[in-house]
Amino acid sequence: MAAQDPTQNIETLAERLRLLPWGEAGVPAPLDKLLVTGSRRRVDGGAGRVTFQLLAALGISGWSARMDLQSAVNALRRTSQANGVYVRAWQTLKQTGLYETHTAFFGGRPAVIARLTDLGRTLLAQAGVPVITSEWERIEASHRRAEEGEQMPHTSAICLFLHHARVRGYATEACPLGDFGGAEPDARITRAGYLTYVEVQRRGGAAWRRARKWHRQYALQGYAAICALTPAWARRLAAEAQLVGVGIGYVTDLATLAGDAPAGLWTHCWRSPHSPLEAAADTAVAADEALPGLAERFRASRG
Repeated sequence: MAAQDPTQNIETLAERLRLLPWGEAGVPAPLDKLLVTGSRRRVDGGAGRVTFQLLAALGISGWSARMDLQSAVNALRRTSQANGVYVRAWQTLKQTGLYETHTAFFGGRPAVIARLTDLGRTLLAQAGVPVITSEWERIEASHRRAEEGEQMPHTSAICLFLHHARVRGYATEACPLGDFGGAEPDARITRAGYLTYVEVQRRGGAAWRRARKWHRQYALQGYAAICALTPAWARRLAAEAQLVGVGIGYVTDLATLAGDAPAGLWTHCWRSPHSPLEAAADTAVAADEALPGLAERFRASRG
């Protein structure tokens, strides 16, 4: 399978979906019998075409937040996101065994993450659609959890952070590969030419292990960038990072991003090991522009 395209966003994915192969009733032959049902086979594809587009979006993008796949298809169709055709399409994909899902809850709200099954990958490839390794699979391969039950919550949290970054205009990549000086970032996000490596931190684990993460982030990019589960946990992680000498950082949390839908990705920042947390910039671009400036001052101070 091909690698992820870290520059892709919802608009560019929608354009790639526009160029998908057709076939009778809008679905290429390898998938036709599974996705086109009923006696009416509309020339414009109808529900079968929508179902194929959703499946192809999963294969082409590698994204695992199901809502982003639907947003990309909807960018072509311009219908209500609540349209029943989407509900029926997802049901068809599940019933035919072409994809699998997991439902996670952040901020009291459900979020579905998804990936192709072996059958889904095989039939998409036969239909001429390129298949990308999914975020779900990349995270599992990079972050194998020794304790049973620990992997899926962490995977879900990273996938949902990537979703929230995308809807705020960032290009995203799960578990980027490279030499990061001992750091193992959960995500790389880019907007307006500014790149940030992010740690998505759930509860639990030893404080000294977290401290090592923040130090490695600081050495890598001149600041920490942390996504927590809740506002209280974000504040605690920021305090921990300051306590061990990380002088600059941004934090956010999945509960706030899901429940309050702020315009910016980051909720709070700190500017020295001793400064109080302050509200981050109102927009993502403003925050992005601030981070490199802070990091440059950090590097200059180290000579």
